[in-house]
Parts: sequence; C-alpha cells; structure tokens
Amino acid sequence: MKPLSSKLARCLFVFILTSQLAPFLHALPPGDEPSLGPFGGRNLFTPHNPWFSFPGDKAAALPKSTIIARIGLYNLNEFDTYPYEFKDYTFQSNGKLSEQGQLETISMDYESTVFELGADWQAAKNLRLSTEWRLHFIYGGFMDAIFEWWHNALGVNNAGREYYDQNRAYWNIQSQNGFNYSGSGTTIAPADLDLRAIYTFYEQKKLALAAGAAFKLPTGMRPTGFSSGYPDLGLEFLIDWHPWKRWAFYTNAGLIFPFDGQARIMAQLIPAIEFRLSRSISLVLQMNFQTAAITNAIKYEHAPYGIVEFMSLPQTNMKVGIKGRHGRFEWQFYIEEDPFTWAGPDLVLYFSAGYRF
Repeated sequence: MKPLSSKLARCLFVFILTSQLAPFLHALPPGDEPSLGPFGGRNLFTPHNPWFSFPGDKAAALPKSTIIARIGLYNLNEFDTYPYEFKDYTFQSNGKLSEQGQLETISMDYESTVFELGADWQAAKNLRLSTEWRLHFIYGGFMDAIFEWWHNALGVNNAGREYYDQNRAYWNIQSQNGFNYSGSGTTIAPADLDLRAIYTFYEQKKLALAAGAAFKLPTGMRPTGFSSGYPDLGLEFLIDWHPWKRWAFYTNAGLIFPFDGQARIMAQLIPAIEFRLSRSISLVLQMNFQTAAITNAIKYEHAPYGIVEFMSLPQTNMKVGIKGRHGRFEWQFYIEEDPFTWAGPDLVLYFSAGYRF
C-alpha cells in the first residue's frame, strides 16, 4: 500500500516551491505570444510500459514548416507488491522478509533513467507530425533510503518498503489477461517508436480544436515489458482555451487500441492548467487519467476504494512544474506523483529541452 498523505505532501511541497518563483521574475508580463502549453512526457508506470500512451499536447498549430528537435530525461522510482499476509511468510532477524518471500511478493522494485528523443514538424498549416523514442536504463539505484527517511519524517507508513532489501532491480508483472513479463538486475532496454499526427481544424485567439492519431511501432523488448510486440493505434481530441492572458486550460481526451489481443482498450484524459508568470515562464498543473491495460485476479482492500483487483484502478497521476522558452530554445521540468489511486510510479522527475528550426 502506498501512503496517500506522503504523496500529497510531496506534490504540495513542489507546487509551493515553484509558485515562489513569481516575485523573482523581473520580466515583461504576458503579451500576444503563444502560450507554452501542457507538459509532454509519457506514462512510464510499469504495467503501462508495453503499450502506447499519449503525452500532453496543444491543439494550436505551430507556424508552418517549423521543426522542433527534443531531448528528454526521466528519473523514476517504482515500488509495489502483490497483496500478501504476514502469517504466510517468514522474516529475517533484521525484520525483513526472507529472500524468497521478497521475490514472491514484489511486483515492481527498481529505479530507472529514461532517455528520450523526439521531434515535431508542422508539415502543413493545420497538420503537425511528431515522433518519440525512449531508451530505458533500469538499476537498483539509491533512492529507497531517501524515501524511507521522508516517510518517517512525515510520520506516515513506508508502503511496506521496510520489509524489503534496498536498491533492488526486480519486476514481475502477472496478469489475468495473459500478458506477463519480468526482469531483474541492471537492464538496458529500447522502447517502441511512437508516431503521432495532429490536425488543427479550428483556431481562434481564445480557442483551438484539433484531432489526433497515433501509431506505435513495436521496436522495443517484449520479454522485459518495454513492448507488447504488436502495434497500437490511438485517437484523441484536443482543446486549448485561453480566457485570459495569464491563464490557459487544456484538455486531451483519447482512446488507445492495443493490437496484441490481450490488453484492454484504454481511455486517457489529460487536463492541464497553465499560469503564465511572464512571457517566457509558466507554471503548469496537469493530470493524467488512464484506465488499466491489464489486471490481476488477486483482490485486496485499497484504503480509499475498498476491495479491488490488483492493478485494476485507473491511473490518476499529477504533474507539477514549470515550462520556459528563450528565443528558439524551450524547456520543461516537472515532478510526477499518483496521490489518489497509487497506479503510478512513486516518483518521476522529468526534464526536456527543445530547439526550433
């Protein structure tokens, strides 16, 4: 069980910290230049890794023929266990589960650094083409001790981390859908190649509407869970609304159709709020709601939601951070948590930079 109060505390801390930037930005107030838009970045939760997920994007078109080359870097920590009863397992003298017990009950326990390459091309006045590809580096890491210290400082539970060895790299996803995958130790894994197209069919000063399509090419590693081995198709609808100069609201709503025949069709909703501190800096609060691709038949009691099947709840990730631009250069940084259903990584840090040609 992941502690709700600690996740909310981390998100609140980051939001308060970033909001303190406003008095120190001696820059011109926002004018008629384009807003910065929602965060990009993909859903990297282990049970979602094999399939496509939409990043946040704008409905508004770029200037015709614009090309943006992007690089991104994620750092994330994953920890979750299958439901189990203490009485069914033996414990070591240090209070931790036996080695066999740890391996039997862990669903995911690792840290990861993910390198991302991407590009956008405004091929026509109303048509934008985009692509992303990622390379995953999985390892034991060093953040387990930091998480336990943070939870103890807040006076909340450690989600069972105290019963497991620190800095392990191990994942074992077993589903009733028939799609299972696992891995252990330091791993380098290429992911699938994502191809996207967005057609802006309505754009005025305060409102833009667009439709998007995506196709995933299965270039990644299936046995370790970084590809399903099959293509996916995605369809989405995008809305940008700019009621005031400093405020912008975005909504991306989509469906994802896996071709592997085992995962469920997924619905995804990405709402975002942008507050423009200046012409070149914005604070962004964004959510990612996404239904589960697979489930496990094991049932357990989820503190807020009662008896549920393992991995069945939708993801409710929250992203809080900052976006900026300077001339042709643009960048973004966010921290990501799942404070409500816990169907997401314990923590994701993301930074990306892009350059316009």
